[in-house]
Amino acid sequence: MRQKAYALIVENGRLLLVRYYYPKENAWYWNFPGGTVEPGETLEEALRRELMEECSVEVEVGPMVLREAPPGRDYVRHFFRCRIKSGRPKVGADPATNDSIGALAWVDLTDPGACGGWGRRNLPQVARVLGFTPRRRSRLPLPVPKRAAQK
Repeated sequence: MRQKAYALIVENGRLLLVRYYYPKENAWYWNFPGGTVEPGETLEEALRRELMEECSVEVEVGPMVLREAPPGRDYVRHFFRCRIKSGRPKVGADPATNDSIGALAWVDLTDPGACGGWGRRNLPQVARVLGFTPRRRSRLPLPVPKRAAQK
């Protein structure tokens, strides 16, 4: 079974996410920075390498806070609390990752709707593990017709 290591990096109540392209689905999705452990690497080494490739940052890898094996998948995901030691997050310059990474974003940990369907499924669990309480997604106000807004 493949092993994957992911970073949970929080600054000012916001979690760093990466927008990845998934060619099999021809779609972009937000996910955690990190990825597959290469042969001979530890989980921590893989995480440091992936964060440098994807986000151009050097990280201090903290404790593992979550481990899960999604049903029907051939991998186990390991989530580590991390801290940026040097650099500011930006899409990495590695040509191997440039085509698959579209953006980086800091997402409010208390807002599950902040990153579409992914957030509604995953952000509440991650927020709780990190000690944040996700708020219920409130309904958006109805749009104001242009004519009413002009008066």
